[in-house]
Amino acid sequence: MQPDPQWTTETGLHEAVARTARHRPGAIALVSGHRAVSYGELDRTADAWAASLGTGAGDLVPITLPRSVELVTALLAVLKTGAAYALLDPAWPAGRLREAIRQLDPPLLVTRPGGVEVPGLPAWTPPSRPDGVPGFRPAAVGGSAPCCVFFTSGTTGTPKGVLVPHRATARLFRPGTFARFSADTVVPLAAPVPWDAFSLELWSVLLNGGTSVIVDEPFLSASSLRDGIGRHGVDTVWLTSSLFNMIVDESPEAFGGLHQVMIGGERLSPGHVARFLRRHPGITLLNGYGPVESTVFATTHRITPPDCDRPGGIPLGRPVPGTEVHVLDGGRPCAPGETGEICLAGDGLALRYLGPPELTDAKFTTIRLEGRPLRLYQTGDLGEWDADGVLHFRGRADRQVKIRGHRVEPAEVERQIERLLPAVRTCRVLARRDDGGSVRELLAFCVPAAPDGAMATLRAALLPHHRPSALIAVDAFPVTSQGKLDERALLAMAEEPAEAELAPAHEDPLVRLVAETFGAVLGRPSVPADVPFTDLGGGSLDAGRVCARLTGRLGRAVPVSRLYQHPTALALAGWLGTSPPPAPPEADDGTPLTPMQLVFLTRQLRDPADRTSHCLLTWVVEGELDHAALAGAIAEVHRRHEPLRAAYLPDPRPAAQVVDIEPPPLEFLPRQPGVEAAVEALRELLSEPLDPTAGDVWRTALAEVDGGSVAVFGCVVHHIAFDGRAESVLACDLAAGYETARGGTRAAAPEPVTLAAAYRAYAARLDGAAAHHASLREELTGAPDLRWPDGATEPASGCVVEIPLAASVVAAVDALAAASGVSRFAVLLTCYATSLAEVTGQDDFVVGVPVVQRDAPILERAIGCHITMLPLRLRGISLAGVGAVGRLTERAFAAQDVPFPDLLRVAGTRPGERHPLFQTVFALQDNPVPELRLPGLKTTFLRQPYLDLPLELHTELWPAPGGGLLLTVHFRPESVPEVTAQEIAKRFADRTHTLRSGQAK
Repeated sequence: MQPDPQWTTETGLHEAVARTARHRPGAIALVSGHRAVSYGELDRTADAWAASLGTGAGDLVPITLPRSVELVTALLAVLKTGAAYALLDPAWPAGRLREAIRQLDPPLLVTRPGGVEVPGLPAWTPPSRPDGVPGFRPAAVGGSAPCCVFFTSGTTGTPKGVLVPHRATARLFRPGTFARFSADTVVPLAAPVPWDAFSLELWSVLLNGGTSVIVDEPFLSASSLRDGIGRHGVDTVWLTSSLFNMIVDESPEAFGGLHQVMIGGERLSPGHVARFLRRHPGITLLNGYGPVESTVFATTHRITPPDCDRPGGIPLGRPVPGTEVHVLDGGRPCAPGETGEICLAGDGLALRYLGPPELTDAKFTTIRLEGRPLRLYQTGDLGEWDADGVLHFRGRADRQVKIRGHRVEPAEVERQIERLLPAVRTCRVLARRDDGGSVRELLAFCVPAAPDGAMATLRAALLPHHRPSALIAVDAFPVTSQGKLDERALLAMAEEPAEAELAPAHEDPLVRLVAETFGAVLGRPSVPADVPFTDLGGGSLDAGRVCARLTGRLGRAVPVSRLYQHPTALALAGWLGTSPPPAPPEADDGTPLTPMQLVFLTRQLRDPADRTSHCLLTWVVEGELDHAALAGAIAEVHRRHEPLRAAYLPDPRPAAQVVDIEPPPLEFLPRQPGVEAAVEALRELLSEPLDPTAGDVWRTALAEVDGGSVAVFGCVVHHIAFDGRAESVLACDLAAGYETARGGTRAAAPEPVTLAAAYRAYAARLDGAAAHHASLREELTGAPDLRWPDGATEPASGCVVEIPLAASVVAAVDALAAASGVSRFAVLLTCYATSLAEVTGQDDFVVGVPVVQRDAPILERAIGCHITMLPLRLRGISLAGVGAVGRLTERAFAAQDVPFPDLLRVAGTRPGERHPLFQTVFALQDNPVPELRLPGLKTTFLRQPYLDLPLELHTELWPAPGGGLLLTVHFRPESVPEVTAQEIAKRFADRTHTLRSGQAK
C-alpha cells in the first residue's frame, strides 16, 4: 500500500496527516492498549482541540502530557493553529521545567488535570468530549515554519532549546529515503517525549499513513517489543545503542518478526551488532547519526557483518535526503582519510536556539564552499571520509558525551552541582567508560568535599542522565605539563566501589529470586531486599535487564513499569506473589502453555543458544532416496502438526500461536566419507540454536555418503513441541508423506490434533491436582542437593557411559517386581538410588523422573510436548527396599498433575546453574522405536547422545534387541567426575545382575 503522494517537504506536517484522513479515514493511525484511533478520528479531534486552543503563528506551546493518544492529538492540534510545540517531560525536576517554559515564553501550557502548574501561565487541558467548531480552518504553513522545540544539554548550566522547522522532519520520510516507510509500516512510540527520536518514531508513521503503537512502559523493553510484534505487526523500531545491547544480551529472540531496526545515539558495540546479525540476518540494521540541530538523522549506514571488524568502529554512513555533510578543517574541505570537524547543511538544520542570538551564532555559521554561501551547523564531532564516500566517526573536539542516547555537556552538570551544593567551590565532571568505549557513568570531583546528604539533593534536582554516580573529594585538580586538566590522573583517584557486605538471603524463595536477579544485573554478590533498585545503583536499562531475566525465569511478563512501582526486591516479589495469574488467552491470543512447556520456554529465554532442549533423531537410509519426495513429506508433516508451525510466546501471556511460517527446508550437507562422519556433520549442523518464540521449532538435513546409495537423514525438534512418544509419530507421518509424494496410496490418516485440543486434554487432568499440592510441598521442603565426589575434569572419551543389560537380567527384574507387588520401574529405581547413595555417601536426595501424559486417546497420534517431571525424594533407600520405593512412586505418580513450576518455587534458587530441585534424572524409556519405513529403502534408526544436558547426570534405560535394555549414563564433566559416572553405572549393572543370580535381599 502506497502513502498519499501529494505532500512535500514544503507541506506542514499536520497538513500531510489531514490528507491521509481525507483519502483513508478508516486507516488506523494510533493504537494504545485496546484503543485504536483512525486517521479520520485523529484529525477531527485535533481540529476541535485546535479551535479551542487560541494559539497561533509564532507561539511556542509547551505540552506536559505523558506518552498517549492525547499527547499526539494535542501536538497535532498545536500545529493546526500555526504554532510550534515543545514536548516536556512532566517528570523533569521542577527547576528544569521552569527554565524550559521560561525560554518558550508561551501563551499557555497544555497539561492534564492536576498536572504541571506554572504560576501566571494559563493551563489548557484536553476536553473529554471535544465538539467540532464550525468554520475552523487549520493554518497552512510552509516548510520553513517553526514546528517544534527540542531541549538539549548546554554548556552554560541551562537547557538549550532547539527550534526546528516542518521541513526538517518531513525531509526524512519521503519515498526513497534511508529506510522503508509506507502505509503498512507499524512503529512503536516509546522514546522519551522530549527527544527528536520521538519525532522519528511518530512522524515516520503519520506522514506515510502507517500505524503508531503507543508503549505505556518507560521504554521499549523486550517484553513490549514482542507484544507489539505479535499483537500489532510492529515491523520497524528505533533503539538507542544501550537499549539495543540490553535486548541482544537478555532477549535476542525478541527481534523476530521485524523488518528493520534503527540504532544509534551513542557509540555502537561491534560485538552486540555482530551477534544480532548472526541471529537475524534477514533484518535490516541501520546505524543512524545526527545531532538534534539537524533533526533526528544526518547520516545512516546499513550495517553488514564486515563492519563489525573495522578497527575504527562501525561507520556513520552517507547523508540522508535533504542533508549535506562536510568534513572541514576550518573552512577547508578535508580529503578522504583526513580527520576534520563534521559540519551539516540542508533542510534538516534548526532555525535557531532559543535565547540570545550569540548562542546560535556560535554554532551555526555561513561560509563560502565551492563558490556558494552555505549555512552550516558545526557538530563538534570529528570524522573522515573513506575512499567510497562513507563517513567514519573519529571522536569529539570538545567534552560532550552521550549517556544512554542523551547528549550531556559535563560543563552543564558542573554548573548545576555548584549551584545546588554551595559548599562545593568548584567541580569537574568526567565520564567513566566501559570496555567498549561507551560512557558507563559520570563522576563528580569536588573541591572541597560535598556535604552529607548531597547525593539526595542531586537526585531530586538533576535529570537521571545528569546524576553522577559518586561525589569524590579532592584537594586540587591535577594538571598536565601543558597546564590542562589531567583527566586520566583524576579518574585514577576514583576507586571502584568497595566489596559490599553480603546481605542475608531472604527466607521467601520469590524474594530471594528477585534479590539475586537485582544483584546479578548490578554485579553484586547480594543486595538487601528492602532497598530500592535505584538506590542500589540501578539505572533504567538495568531495570530492563532485571525484568527480562525475571520474565524468562518465571515464564510470565514482568513489565519495567512494575519494577518502578515496586522498587525493592521485597515489594516486587510481593506484587509477583499476589497479582492474579494470567487469565486464559482469548482465541486470537493462542493456546496456553503447559507447565513443562513454560520450563522449556524459560530455559530458551535465559539462554537462546541453549541446546538442552534439542531432540535429535537420525536414520541411515540405504537405497535411491527421492529427495523431492522427502522434502514434500517434511512439508506435509509441518502442515499437519500445529506444534511444529507455532510460535511459543511469553507475552502478554505464555501461549503458542500458529504462525504462517514455511516448513523447514531439507538442507544438504557435502558428501561424507562414511556414516560416522555423516552423523557428526549432521550433529554439528542441527546443534545450531532454535528459536521457538519466532516459530523456528524444527529443522531437517541430509548427508550422503561416498561410494554408494547411502545417506543419513536427521532432524531436530525443540522439546517445547516434542517428546519421546512423538518420535514414532513423526517417523510414521514422514513415511506416509514420502509414499504419497511418490504417487503411492495409504489409508487416510486421522485428523491431526490441534494445539487447542491438546491443551483441553491437559486441562482436563487438573481437577485433582490441588489435593496433592500441599503434601508434595511438604515432602520436598528442605531437600538437600546431591554432592558429587571431587575430581570433575574433562573426560577421556565422551560424556556417556553405556552398559548393555541382557534379557535374562530384565526377566529377573520383572520377577522381583511381581513378587514384591511393584512395577519394573520401582525395582530399577531402587537399584539406581542405592548405587547413587553408595557412590555419593548421601541417603537423602531427590531424583527427577519424566512422566508421559498422553492418557487422552486423541494424543496417541499427536506431535507435541506431553510430559511432566516428577521429583521423588528418596531417603534411607538402602534400608527401604523395593516395596517402599514402589509405594513412594505410586504416591508421586498420583500427584503428577501438580504444575512443575509450582514445585520449583519450593526450592527457591541454587548457586550457578544447579537445578533447584534435583541434579539427576532417572528414566525407563519405553517409547516405540521411531521406524522410518520408506518404500524400497532400508532404514535404520540411530539413537544419538544428547547435544547438551540440562542437569548434571542423566541415567536412562532404553529397549534393546532381544528384550534387553541399554543403560546410558550421560554426565556433565564440569560437575561429575568421569570415574563417578562410571562407578554409578557399574554398581547399577552389578546390582541388576545380582537379581538374576537370586542373591538380592
